[in-house]
Amino acid sequence: ATMVQDNPYGVGLEGALVDALKAKGWTGKHVVSIHYDPAKKDYRTELGQIRDRAPDVVLAVTYAEDGIIVFKQALEMGLDKIAWLGCDGNYGPGMFAEPKCAEFMEKAIVAGTRAAGPSGATYNKFAAAYKTEFKKDSSVYCDTVYDAIKLIAQAIEKAGKYDGEAIGKALLGLGKNYDGASGTITFDDKGDRVSGTFEVWKVSKVDGTYKNVQVKIISV
Repeated sequence: ATMVQDNPYGVGLEGALVDALKAKGWTGKHVVSIHYDPAKKDYRTELGQIRDRAPDVVLAVTYAEDGIIVFKQALEMGLDKIAWLGCDGNYGPGMFAEPKCAEFMEKAIVAGTRAAGPSGATYNKFAAAYKTEFKKDSSVYCDTVYDAIKLIAQAIEKAGKYDGEAIGKALLGLGKNYDGASGTITFDDKGDRVSGTFEVWKVSKVDGTYKNVQVKIISV
């Protein structure tokens, strides 16, 4: 089952997961697909669909504010007996402000993923320059935004004109083992990045405090 925000972020991750599973020969059933409004304050109706279909696993694509409500109510409805998958949107200490949400995440989320922190000479150079300019450390996705802007600028220069098709073609040509701050960048024929390093995480209670704990690092 999937319970995701009704926007490109949520629906996009849902589609990517289902497509990847099918590509690997998955023969299971996607028993319920829920696209919800992240501005709502009550998700019992949506969670009731999950309870009624009793799936083996649920992918939850949320941000912190809506995720706290989803997980709190899921615990209240006894859905912590089902295995749940998290994402980058529900990673971080902000999720633990609500005790019931934190308890649910520890009990039910068997794994979550997020982009792993980059490393290497190119990233270190970027991080040092960022701190010099802004007097603080770079935050999550700063490196990917930097790479995106730099690649687009180079693609415009290579295309020689402000034409979307020409710039897109130039961008695909540049995205072949490009040494970026966020790591090596290679695009497929659709312009999607085909490589990256990701962290698999879970939630544990350490010395009485809920924390995200790294399970492993995966490079693809």
